[in-house]
Amino acid sequence: MSYCFTLETKPAAPQNVKVTSINMATVVEWTSPHNTMSNVTYTARYMKENVSICVNTKELKCDVGKLPSVFGLYIFQVRAEDQGLFSEWVKAKEFLPNKHTIIGPPTVHLVIQNNTLDVHVRAPVLKVGKLEDLFSQVSYIIRYWTEGFEEEAVEKKVTEASEDVKLRVKGLQSWNRYCAQAMVVPKGYKNAKQFSAAVCVTNTPVLISCVIAAAILLPLAILAAWLIYKVYRFLYPKTKLPELLKVCVSCELSEKAKISEDKDSELTSVLAPIQEVEEDYKLLMHMKSAPAFYPNHLYPLCLKNSLFTHLNQPCFTSTQPSYYNVADTSPELSHTNCVC
Repeated sequence: MSYCFTLETKPAAPQNVKVTSINMATVVEWTSPHNTMSNVTYTARYMKENVSICVNTKELKCDVGKLPSVFGLYIFQVRAEDQGLFSEWVKAKEFLPNKHTIIGPPTVHLVIQNNTLDVHVRAPVLKVGKLEDLFSQVSYIIRYWTEGFEEEAVEKKVTEASEDVKLRVKGLQSWNRYCAQAMVVPKGYKNAKQFSAAVCVTNTPVLISCVIAAAILLPLAILAAWLIYKVYRFLYPKTKLPELLKVCVSCELSEKAKISEDKDSELTSVLAPIQEVEEDYKLLMHMKSAPAFYPNHLYPLCLKNSLFTHLNQPCFTSTQPSYYNVADTSPELSHTNCVC
């Protein structure tokens, strides 16, 4: 009888585990003995509290992030994992952030005016805490020189508690170009220090600077005004109507005006008789009653060339006098001339 056994082996452990830290930004790095096409993953932690910082990552580095304290002692470990099998934990060297982190160069900014150079130096930004909180004293070495004569550079050490350190250099020559760089020197810090990149500026006289600025800004202003004008004309174009279209519009307006005048004349002819009747009615209301001795109580009245009579008959209950056009009712009086 024969038996078949399958031997499962642990994945190889990661190698060259180390900690890199710049300005308190800490990263754990390692190398892998495995094929890059394998499915091996890695987990990193620090031993103090067995806190995992990266789990099942395929990368060969792990960003630790923000450490709880910059004065603690940290021991980082990394292991490999493949199909449920784990390698041994591999330790990195002990890491003390306040001693082992690399302090990067500061930021340098130059301001030049009236033949005077102001070198502004700002401390590097740390991921955890401030530089002044980590070291009892922080100094800066500032180098400045005339471009092309770096071998004649002047170095000065400045110690200030503020985050923005300034060095003033007077007596500059016009049209010369001046450069500067700086390096931070914390007290008790033993790691390698490095200067920042050189920053240069030209000492241009104020009047010349104004002329140059005007020469640059004036064409830009003219170009901006031209663009605004073009956009305005595009949105509100000047269009001229064709002559034929103008004639058609003029004819249409003339027809509308003629129709309006015809309507006004028709309305006037309709309202004219109504206005005459209203005027006759007003005159009749102000006339006196016919005399009692007048035969048949007929009293001729003349209104608008029409002969009216006023009837004073007892059978009428209305207090208002009544008038009739006798010229229309009596053929005998149809040719009677009215005298008002």
